[in-house]
Amino acid sequence: MNQSLEKISAEEWHHNQNNIVIPKAQMNELVLNFFIVEGYRDAAIEFSKEAGIQLSNKELDKMIERIEIKKNILNGEIDLALEKVSMSNNKQILFKLKMQKLIELIKTNELDQAVTYAQNQIIEFLKDQPHLIDEIEKAMSLLAYKDLNKCPLSHLTQNSQRIKVASEVNQQLFQDSQGNEQAKITILMKILQWAQELLNSKLQYPHLIEISKGQFSKEQ
Repeated sequence: MNQSLEKISAEEWHHNQNNIVIPKAQMNELVLNFFIVEGYRDAAIEFSKEAGIQLSNKELDKMIERIEIKKNILNGEIDLALEKVSMSNNKQILFKLKMQKLIELIKTNELDQAVTYAQNQIIEFLKDQPHLIDEIEKAMSLLAYKDLNKCPLSHLTQNSQRIKVASEVNQQLFQDSQGNEQAKITILMKILQWAQELLNSKLQYPHLIEISKGQFSKEQ
């Protein structure tokens, strides 16, 4: 870190943070928005009652469809998920699901079917999005290993990959239903990252390095 920059101590930084007052109503809206976007329907209903925020039946109905698709992905039922988004024009959703279908075929050692599926269902995405070649090649590299656990990209075959895809597809479905509106928490995280990058050239301060834990960098 550049020692010539002005420095603010961790104590002063956190003191200033603690003096920031965020209206409870705004916090409630942020939390409810998170539940809605992530498809936590029961939590959204209960929290909306506690916070006194009206939820429309339309919002709840849209959540049900997204929840079902998310469950399908987490269970590896990719064909069912694809059926439910068959009318979607969102190529990102279709690509993510078809890539996961390819991975599921490789996981079950259906290698010939995996190659055929890639040729018939996935390669076509490269016509409009050539940058996807890296992601396709990574998945196809799994074919070279009899023992997938020994593959450097074995994480693609773990449940964490299903969770990642389910979350990404869910986010895309939400944006489609809301006119491409992003989740508020996602926007806030982008603003936070931008603000920290801006401050880096002007100030020495405690960086927020682990958002989920509220963990800051150690004072230098």
